[in-house]
Amino acid sequence: MSSGSGEAVPDPDLRAAEYVIGTLDAHERAELERELAIDPDAASRVRAWEGRLAPLLDAIPSVSPPPRVRAALLRSLPGSLSELPDQLAALRRQVWRWRTVAAGAGLLAAGLALFVAVGLRPKQDVGRYLAVVQGGGALPALIVRVDTRTGTAQVRPVGAEAPAGRNLELWYVGAEGPKPLGLVGAGPSRVTLPQGTSPDGVIAVSVEPTGGSPTGQPTGPVVYTGKLIPE
Repeated sequence: MSSGSGEAVPDPDLRAAEYVIGTLDAHERAELERELAIDPDAASRVRAWEGRLAPLLDAIPSVSPPPRVRAALLRSLPGSLSELPDQLAALRRQVWRWRTVAAGAGLLAAGLALFVAVGLRPKQDVGRYLAVVQGGGALPALIVRVDTRTGTAQVRPVGAEAPAGRNLELWYVGAEGPKPLGLVGAGPSRVTLPQGTSPDGVIAVSVEPTGGSPTGQPTGPVVYTGKLIPE
């Protein structure tokens, strides 16, 4: 997203949540995993989100794999038969993480994962909100974290796609109508909120000509929307 303040540093807590849910790309995931090995605070944030999202696992029914799957897995493991118990124990330690990622990704596809996650978080100071901005696709278009105390919002594109030769523009829609927040770019950024931003508003994305709306109001179709959820 383009803005005068430039690209924002990703929020560490939101980054940990996305790591557990499974929405970080391969580079971001590898980078965070390197941090986990040396930064106790980063590891603590990830463990906290794993705990918050653990109830989501209850929504996934247990399914026993066919015998051929277990046999193929055992054949793929290196080492002798005497080493198999240790290797199987290591695999079991990874199962919880895999199931957590699957649970989060599945609910995220329906636009609910972060909503549930926020509902499980401890109460934060008034003024912080999250919007999962979506349009019915497999992934949300954007994740927007709003702080009305500072008058800013962190914007992270996830599945937003602009038509060829057009731009996506972000809007805050409140009682006074749509207010422009900037163009949606490829990377995370921080934008300035308009005066009068309240939790009753909606975050929306419209398709606009290159460079954005020439009128200060949406001129193309609104393709993504999201409500603000208190953190």
